[in-house]
Amino acid sequence: MTVQRSTDGIDYTLRRNRGQRSLRLHLDSHGHVIVSAPYFASYAEVDDFVRRSSTWISQHSSKIAEHTYQSGDFIPYLGTRMTLLVIDGKKSQYDIVDDKIIVTAKNGDVESVKRTIRKLYVDTVQNILESRVPYWCSELDLQDPVFGVNRAKGKWGVCYPVQKRLYLSYMCATIPYDLIDMTVLHEVCHLRYAGHGKDFWGLMRFHMPDLEERKTRLSKLSKAGWSLNIV
Repeated sequence: MTVQRSTDGIDYTLRRNRGQRSLRLHLDSHGHVIVSAPYFASYAEVDDFVRRSSTWISQHSSKIAEHTYQSGDFIPYLGTRMTLLVIDGKKSQYDIVDDKIIVTAKNGDVESVKRTIRKLYVDTVQNILESRVPYWCSELDLQDPVFGVNRAKGKWGVCYPVQKRLYLSYMCATIPYDLIDMTVLHEVCHLRYAGHGKDFWGLMRFHMPDLEERKTRLSKLSKAGWSLNIV
């Protein structure tokens, strides 16, 4: 369920998600406020959450710069800022050469460029999943789940332990590889422990001793709006 709301001058989109337990907020690529909430959260609770987030919203809205999706634009990829090079061609495709993302698009069509960058992101995350999910499941003595890539922008990853499914957001392609790997391990650990209790974090730290340092870096990237205004 999706509704449009406003509180104290802040317009936002509210999305209700089954199985979600807490309130989450993010900005989309145009700076619009998106709130995801569990079904049991009242409108008053959501409005209060948005009001308490007003400082964060103001700070990060100002950091969003419009992308041109033309040659010379900077595109976040695996923790670095890659230079976009758009060339004219009939078949949309991408290539990575040194510090450049080369996108072929007919007449440099912006929407085609966006779709091609999204495909690069999806392919990148899918390839990492295909390598790291079996690795971590082997380390934890777990059966491989069904896994894939979704279009979420408010969460890096999600796991459904009962269904034995896990998904990473295609936006994970914007952050460094070791942080993606941490996200994979996080979701795999949920196949054993559904919540974020002592046993869950103990399992993560056992297999990733530098977990706290990685979590700190991911938090800084998230708060800095690293991937806010992108496809």
